[in-house]
Amino acid sequence: MLTAVATFVQGYQLPQFAATSRVSSRAAVSAQVAAPAASPLTDVWSTSPSVRVQGMTLKTWDVSAPSTDRVQVSLKSEGRPIESQIELWTTPSYVPTKMRVYTMDGKDRPVNAVIETPKETNTVAVYNNAEIDFPFDAAVVDTGLGKAMEALSGETPELVQGAGAIRSYTFGPEVDSVQVLLKTAGLGERNMKAMVEVTEGPNQVKQIIEVYASSGYKNPFYMTLALPATFSTVRIINENTVEFPFDAYVVPYETNDGPKDAVVMGGM
Repeated sequence: MLTAVATFVQGYQLPQFAATSRVSSRAAVSAQVAAPAASPLTDVWSTSPSVRVQGMTLKTWDVSAPSTDRVQVSLKSEGRPIESQIELWTTPSYVPTKMRVYTMDGKDRPVNAVIETPKETNTVAVYNNAEIDFPFDAAVVDTGLGKAMEALSGETPELVQGAGAIRSYTFGPEVDSVQVLLKTAGLGERNMKAMVEVTEGPNQVKQIIEVYASSGYKNPFYMTLALPATFSTVRIINENTVEFPFDAYVVPYETNDGPKDAVVMGGM
């Protein structure tokens, strides 16, 4: 049973509910469905309270409980775009993790990410950078689930060098969503700057995530990306200099019974 903790949303104490377990069906690059693995994410909308974040506003969550090793951050809307900035604060001047998120449709393409909280004093900040006409719902929850790396321990990463190196992954209609993990573990405690894009067609960008981590080892990036279209491409771009490579895992998260096509990988 998961231990319940409490979080605070701008001075209001919110109860922390126990999370239900979920497994993800992941397909191998050969298009054969692999054995299910424990997911680092859960359906927080049915188990935990959420907060409406109006346009041009900020909401914060205190996640400094000693038992909190990581939190799940989930954003959704009623179908309108989401433009947000998510940050992890440990001191007033130190922000070890930040990500800028844009999604064209917060209902079909919600945001679900895991943020590691290795320090003792942690606050998660969620900004709504859009106008007041574009609110969204946000939930920041200690689910008690394991590290994202544990769910991907059987996968082989692809090294993405710096200086604008790009890796692309195209998925067919049998893949409903993919999981993306970026980290520098094994490459030293280096910082990480990356951009993740989801495109349809020749170059229709549906979702963009800009990522910064002061240490890609202590604060890796993990997020799931919904792919409602028939064919979608996920692009990973290393925006740092050549001395700062990172490992990228991009594999199916949720699949269906549609025709199985192999994942097409590319890059330069």
